[in-house]
Amino acid sequence: MINLKNTRLLGHRGARSEAPENTLFGFQHAHSLQARGLAGVEFDVQLTMDGHLVVFHDETLLRLCGLQSRIDQLSLAEIQRYLQSGHQIITLDALSQALPLSLKALAASKLSAAQLLIELQKRARNSLYGLPNIAPFLAPISSVESQAHALTRFTHIELEVKTHNRTNYRQLIKALANYLVDSPLASLPIVVTSFDTYLHAKMQRHKALNKLRRGLLVRTQQELDNAPNTALQLGCMQLGVYYPLLTRAVIQNCHRYGLPVSAWTVNDIENIKQLVDWQVDFIITDIPTQLL
Repeated sequence: MINLKNTRLLGHRGARSEAPENTLFGFQHAHSLQARGLAGVEFDVQLTMDGHLVVFHDETLLRLCGLQSRIDQLSLAEIQRYLQSGHQIITLDALSQALPLSLKALAASKLSAAQLLIELQKRARNSLYGLPNIAPFLAPISSVESQAHALTRFTHIELEVKTHNRTNYRQLIKALANYLVDSPLASLPIVVTSFDTYLHAKMQRHKALNKLRRGLLVRTQQELDNAPNTALQLGCMQLGVYYPLLTRAVIQNCHRYGLPVSAWTVNDIENIKQLVDWQVDFIITDIPTQLL
């Protein structure tokens, strides 16, 4: 067990070395570690050919599903024919639908006045009987809902948007707006992260997406040299840095700009102790159980 002090620990892709990555099962496993000090998770999304965002890291299905095809060349229906370590590949939309609507998100939703009144009445009755706020009223919670609800307990979630040289940005922006604005996901403590400065610029100019908290990811020393200025120019409120690039001075400099620092992906205990000593804000790791 490591004394994390003021540093918060996040499970990488859920908890990649301990449960299948980027799955509801992995998120639920991470949630089981919350009482021991896990603050949240990081996970990835990729855009499918037909405009869905799947919770998946790689550009192809080869490593996890044994299929050479690229995510952006497959429809969601084609992708969901395959299992990842026995688990279905989920969409950001399905994840959103499985979460309970907060009252704030409910008020901002596109429900009609009559639908809103009915939902609020259901919630009042649920509260009276000590029942969770799920729809439809008194419906049993499915295993998907139970696992997805684990995300509502975290204090920090990093959602990385993957892009590449074939990315359809118009379709991607539309999908992000559909899934992250006026949805249950909007009530979660999500920071949308990406290496892609072009994507960040498009989100910054978008009238709805510019309200989301965003983080700029950095993988090279050259990028890091100008990262604080770049992040602020793009409206980002956090930096995510490949951990070997970090020093105490780098972290202090980022803090002077008012930018918290997330270190990825750290699995060596001595490196984690050093980063904690340097007062890094977040550490993303594959092995949270070993550290808590």
